[in-house]
Amino acid sequence: MVRLLRSFVLVLVLLAAPALAKDGDSRYAGLDGFLIHYKSWGKADAPPVIMVHGFTLDMTLWHNQVPVLAKTHRVITLDSPGHGQSGRPGNVDYTMDLYARAVEAVAKDAGVSHAVLVGHSMGLPVIHTVARRGVLPIDKVVFVDGAIMAPHPDPKERAAQEAFMAEMQATLNGPDFRQGLAQLYRGIMVKVPAAEGKALLGKLGNADQHVVSSTFSHFTDPAVWAPARYEFPVLGLYAKMSSKGVEEWLAANYPRHTLKVWDDVDHFPQLDQPKRVNREMVRFLR
Repeated sequence: MVRLLRSFVLVLVLLAAPALAKDGDSRYAGLDGFLIHYKSWGKADAPPVIMVHGFTLDMTLWHNQVPVLAKTHRVITLDSPGHGQSGRPGNVDYTMDLYARAVEAVAKDAGVSHAVLVGHSMGLPVIHTVARRGVLPIDKVVFVDGAIMAPHPDPKERAAQEAFMAEMQATLNGPDFRQGLAQLYRGIMVKVPAAEGKALLGKLGNADQHVVSSTFSHFTDPAVWAPARYEFPVLGLYAKMSSKGVEEWLAANYPRHTLKVWDDVDHFPQLDQPKRVNREMVRFLR
């Protein structure tokens, strides 16, 4: 009787547990003589969504979103050049253009002719560059606390921005660049659950200094932030701490945007409040 009761309880637990996506189909796309790692979930003929992670991280940043989105879409996550399991050549500049071409290479290898693009942090300038290049048609975009590094119109604010960038660049060029990265991240992940935060900081141990330094030096490239205007729908999911100037920038570049600003998340809403982020994404992608 006890064994039967335990079996019954186990069945109830399994039925109540959320469905977990099995590991995606892992592939590599070629780009400039090195490989870009990506994974794909969902039906091959479902509407495609390509998810772009942020600076120094990898595709696992989206682990809370993939199982939900893959119910209705073909979800593709990639490790950007120099990150995760992708190649990290030491003789290239890690520009937003390089990262954008990686997205295009993955789409081509996966047989995707158009897509919804989702980007976190650095994913914004990467997707913004994909839009500028016009190689991959974009259906919709979701920016998750996307980093906007356009020159600030106010001279004092611009001077402060330039001073921060110069100081951070010096840190990333120095011998303690990983400690500098860790300090930066600790300040923007205060609401991330402890286990998620530990895993996130752990990824910094694999950071390549050339990749990190080169990438950071190209965040403010004028070509990335040149005036632009795109008509596809955009959803912005932002922390209040990151939202200054976002509405104005989105209005100028993406007039068909919806901006959500939350005061109970930090730079990682997809880790802080995954159910809320998923709900907003699902609603937007319908």
